[in-house]
Amino acid sequence: MRVSFSTLLPVVVSLTAWVTSGHHDGGAPLEARDWMDGLSTRDLEMVGDILERREVLAEFATRDLIDELSDRLERRGNIISKKKTYKCPYCGTKYDTAEKAKACATLPAILGGCKVAGAVRQ
Repeated sequence: MRVSFSTLLPVVVSLTAWVTSGHHDGGAPLEARDWMDGLSTRDLEMVGDILERREVLAEFATRDLIDELSDRLERRGNIISKKKTYKCPYCGTKYDTAEKAKACATLPAILGGCKVAGAVRQ
């Protein structure tokens, strides 16, 4: 009995694939375990760093920290604590309070309001 090459080729290919897949494990389970061990070790190191920082900060009182930050801010020239100003939305004039800026925008020019012609509708 003769078997043709075209009939035998798919059988040989499938047997070859089956044999090679059985011998290849890739080491995936061991690599995954090593990766998980590395993650848990890294997490413990981060927790240790956080605890060290907490212990260092626990030595200071809140008042000491605020005093130090205030001193540093004063040495920098109080850049952050600028006086807040409010602008009129029509003419752009700056005022100390929001009420004055609103009055400029809502009062007519005769009563000291916005100087832009037609900015305030009555």
